Amino acid sequence: MKLELEPNSNYVKNGKFDQYEALKSVGVKAAVCFKEAVDNKPVSPQDIRDSESDAILINRGINTILSDHTTPSEHQTISLELTGIPKILCMILNNEHQYTADERSLRYTEVEPNEYITELEVNLYNKWLKIFEELITKKMWNFYIKYNKNEKLAKKAIHKIAQENARYMVSVFMPTTITYTVPWIQLNKIISYMQNIINNPQNELEELLIPHLKEFINLCVEKNVVITKNSLNEVANINEEVKEKIYKAHPEIESYKGNYNPIYKNNKSVDLSLFAYRNKFSGINSKNEYGYNISYNNYESLACLAQEHRHRTIDCEMLIPELFSGYVPVILESDNNLKEEWIRDIHKVHKFYPQGQLVKVNRSMSVKNMLKFVAQERACDMAQLEIERVYTHDIIPDVYQGLLDSDYEELSEIIKPYVKRLRCGFPGYHCPTPCKHPRIDRKI
Repeated sequence: MKLELEPNSNYVKNGKFDQYEALKSVGVKAAVCFKEAVDNKPVSPQDIRDSESDAILINRGINTILSDHTTPSEHQTISLELTGIPKILCMILNNEHQYTADERSLRYTEVEPNEYITELEVNLYNKWLKIFEELITKKMWNFYIKYNKNEKLAKKAIHKIAQENARYMVSVFMPTTITYTVPWIQLNKIISYMQNIINNPQNELEELLIPHLKEFINLCVEKNVVITKNSLNEVANINEEVKEKIYKAHPEIESYKGNYNPIYKNNKSVDLSLFAYRNKFSGINSKNEYGYNISYNNYESLACLAQEHRHRTIDCEMLIPELFSGYVPVILESDNNLKEEWIRDIHKVHKFYPQGQLVKVNRSMSVKNMLKFVAQERACDMAQLEIERVYTHDIIPDVYQGLLDSDYEELSEIIKPYVKRLRCGFPGYHCPTPCKHPRIDRKI
């Protein structure tokens, strides 16, 4: 795994995060909350910068972090450029909401042997890539040639869809690339949640995660994005004025040199949000609940769940069933021989946590967020087929019926026009890039 900080980001100096400048900013943001007005004039952030020394601002910044008053340190963002990061680690990060990310799609990524992927997975990926290309060409060539204008583009489109389905055979530890921008303190919080898994793994998946979590944390420490005891000592020693102020307010910091333990303490005992078994309040083992807010459970592949993680208006968590089962691509359902061969093959890689492994998922969300911020992205002919079907054929119809059964008749009527429709048929939706071939009955 390789980590660089986006060079044009704020607070990046010589490739590392500048905690001195970041803590000054924290001190300004904190003072906005309580700084008294002068001559009855509102106090602006610039007034605070002009009237207070670096030493005062940095000391205040440290105080807010040590006292768990962390909103002032959410304004300073960090953009991590991660290469060779396991997909499952991206899923963990993407499930924590307070971020933005651009991630290379594994739907259209060639698979080659590497330290994360076994030769067996690569062989099965290539086997099914060829099968899907032949199957799609045989059954849907006229469709692809019509909408892709020429033979070369049609073959390219078919290859991409074949890749999307063949990758179900490949481990969720497959390496990818992501740019992940997150508030500074939020990243420190996430690292403290990761430490819970390192210290007390609950199952085999968490055991497998430990070396990757450790590597990620170590890279973040190297880039100075983790607030460690040593980093506070270094900030204090930038100049004599700051040193005097910090050592007087926090004498313990003088002894922190060379100690790379994180300063942020997980005082609220929070865990990573992806794993339902770490949430005693989870609804994953309860019945679905319908109202203006929804708790909905289903089974879907790890690849499908990764699509949902990108929607920060819903809360997702998962459980891995005791018995392994794999997602079967829809195009194989009508061919029993191919379907059975697929099931045999995906069972061969079950110990690698293939992206096609079915997991139980709970998502909690409002009706508005489901329709406006998830379905209007995923209930689309251009989206991954599995998640399109999850919302178009399962979740939205089930929510509609569940509301009727729960005496939410008025709300159910509002939802009715969305049932069994793709987003281009949703009330009020205007597609910026119409495909001209919406298919409610897609097979691929």
